Parts: sequence; C-alpha cells; structure tokens
Amino acid sequence: MKVLLTTPYLTEIVEPIYDIPRFARPSLASLAAVLSHCNNIELMVCDAKFSQYDTEMLTQRIIDFRPDIVGITAYTCEINEAGMLADFVKKNLPATQVIVGGPHVSAIPTDCMMEFQAFDIGVIGEGEISLTEICEALINNVELSNIKGIVYRDNENNIVLTDKRDTVNNLDELPPPAWHMLPPAPEYFIQTGRGCPFQCNFCFNSNGNFIRMRSVDSVIAEMLWLIDNVKPLRISFGDEVFGLNRRFTYALLEKMIALGIDKKVNWDVQTHVNVINEELIAKMKLAGVTRIEMGVESGNDEILARMGKSISRKTIADAFSLAKKYKIATGAFLIFGHPEETKRSIWQSIRFVAQLNPTEPVFAIMVPYPGTLVAQWFHNSEMGYIDNRKPWSSYRKQINGIMNLERISNRQLKLYLLIANVWVYLAHFRILGFTRFVFSNIKNIRFFFKHL
Repeated sequence: MKVLLTTPYLTEIVEPIYDIPRFARPSLASLAAVLSHCNNIELMVCDAKFSQYDTEMLTQRIIDFRPDIVGITAYTCEINEAGMLADFVKKNLPATQVIVGGPHVSAIPTDCMMEFQAFDIGVIGEGEISLTEICEALINNVELSNIKGIVYRDNENNIVLTDKRDTVNNLDELPPPAWHMLPPAPEYFIQTGRGCPFQCNFCFNSNGNFIRMRSVDSVIAEMLWLIDNVKPLRISFGDEVFGLNRRFTYALLEKMIALGIDKKVNWDVQTHVNVINEELIAKMKLAGVTRIEMGVESGNDEILARMGKSISRKTIADAFSLAKKYKIATGAFLIFGHPEETKRSIWQSIRFVAQLNPTEPVFAIMVPYPGTLVAQWFHNSEMGYIDNRKPWSSYRKQINGIMNLERISNRQLKLYLLIANVWVYLAHFRILGFTRFVFSNIKNIRFFFKHL
C-alpha cells in the first residue's frame, strides 16, 4: 500500500509569517515515524506548506506516486484547501482513500465530514495509533468500526463516529519523529511532552489535560540527531507548558549543560508564567536558553480571571522581571477580542505590555476556533460577540476577517493591533528594535495593510 502524507497547498499567501514557515510540520514527522515501521507500506512525506508547493506541484506528485491513501493534516485556516485537495484526489484517483487529521477535524469531526464530502476518514486527536490501524484495516479489508478515535463514511455514505481513543501515556512507545523524511529546515519545533492542565476559553486542547512526558534521553537524542544531520539555526520546545514537570525539566537541562547544547544550536521555549521561578530561570540561563515566550493574553485582571488560564497581572509581571534579571530575551503573546472586551481593556493591555517591555511583543486578534468556549459564545452572539459566518480561511491571527464585537469592529481590532506594535517599541524609545521589527516583518506589514 502506498501512503502519502502532506499539508495542503496554499491558494494565497495571507500571513507570510505563518504561510511561509521556516519549519516543517512536526505532526508529519511523528506520523511518518510510526508508518515507516509498518510492513507493506511505501511512504512518501510532503510538507507542501513548508516546501511552498503550489497546486500544480503537489497534485503532480500525487499523480506520479498514485497513493492508495492520502493523509492531510490541516489547521482551521487550511481546511478549505485540504478539502480542495481531497476533491482533486477523488476526481483523479477515485479509489484512493483521503484521510484528514489535525485540530479542525478533531474539534468538529461530524461537521467537518459533512462539509467536505471528499474526506473519507477523519482522525480525532493524536493520530499515530489511529492512522496505523486505519492503514492495517484497509490493507486487510477489515471494518473501520472497531478503530477508536476516528470518523468515517460507511458503505451507505453515513457518517460514523467511533469511541474516543485514549491518549498515549508512555510517549517513548512511539518512535522518534522521522525528520529524515522531510527536507532540512532552519528551525525545528520538538516536544518533550504532551498535554496542558489549563483550560483557556480560547484554546482547543486536543492533547488533553494530563501531562505526559518523554524520557530525557529520547529528547536529547532527537536534538543531537538534528544538530549532527541538519545543523539548524534554532530548536524550539513546542510544549504547551515547558517546565511544568520540574524533575524532568531539571534533568533535561542538566544533560543539555553537560553536552554543551547551547554551543551547537540556539534553543528557546514557550511556557506559562505560573511555571517560572528563579530556580528554573537560573537553570535555563546556565543551559543557554536564548528566548522564553509566554502568554500574557490581556492586561485586564477581570479578563485574565475568567479566561481559565489561572494567571494575573502580578504573576505575568513577576515572570518577565525574572527573565530580565537574567538577561534572557522574551516574547509576549497577547490577544485582542476577549469575551466582553472593550476599548478600555484593550488600552489596558497595550499599556501593560509596554510596561513589561518584552523583547518581542506578539499581538493577535481572537480567533473563535472550533471546539472552544469562545467559538460557542461567538456563534451564539454572546459575551459581546457578533456572529459573523465567514470561510474558514478567515480564521487568522493577525489578518483576521472573522472577529467582530458589539463594541469593537473588525477594522478597529486591526487598528489596535497596529497601534500596539508601534506603542510598545516607541514607549521605551526602542528605535533600533522597532526598525528591525519593521524590516523583518515587511511582507507581513504589507499584507496587513492590504487586508485592513
């Protein structure tokens, strides 16, 4: 059986920073690793988004390979293109099974299958085991109904949703990501674990609330393989909350210090402000961390209190102060358009981030992603939102065409985004930093004004 795994091609570059990524999709590497260990499978992996394949380039590869299965992983903003790719496959290779995975189908599996008729099977949540079982079932012509964690069409075209699949608790049971099956990249996102204990109202967490960690040795082995074979400029730990498991984190950092990882590659993390304390910051500094990115989300305590992230202005300020004490660069993520957001609360957020003065502020507009509380409120026109049904391609972070509030229009949200980026830099007379920001994001800025 021939299996091709891919991301959708893009019909239009909207947000260059996201649409022209500097890293290959980690989920493809993880899925490829599992399938490459299966007998009777010939595998091709193609990250069309990272490789910047247009429609013709990707479809020609599919025609030439003639796969029995095409697996497509897609975010919400990519799902329309995933559907178009599936339509092409069914038209030209009607016997080929099209499988879709990713957060969108995981959040609304039945609706997704109803909307996109060319998808044969959807994988919900973690896909490694489910995809393996699907391939084995199709090879052996076995019913799909016993496979947990999927949605599919039966012989009468009815949509069938199977029982929920348990997450993989021992992540070392999975083989290491098959990065060798993807083209080399300047940056890599790797994970030390899966899961997040927090319940943010704007986040769809398909990895669950229980934290599952890999072994230190497996993480180090992955880093060393990338350093030796690819020589990337940067490795980012893409965990939802890096450092939450203190025992694991300190053991990992000690190993990185002993091996001099920071002398071989720049590395950084994304984490939660509640995780940060002086002991952890000091250890990360010793291990050579180049950057710590944290979610600030808002500068209004009422909004922070009800978002489910368990943070406050004080915990945020303390975390950033510690990073500055140890001279570690910071990134601050902030969202405009929270439930019951007002112009006053947005200005509070702008001023608060200016006080924090992070190395790089990253502002975004709220996206009502399927499966989240925000999406529920948005589509019911509750909590100050105005339901605004638009294509999934509008579900973007900066060039966002979907979000409207009763008190703040979509255009006003975008203008606040513009003001915030200028304000934070110039409030501290960071002229050089602002100039670097403009020149490094010139394409994004051009597209932003185009869609304002």
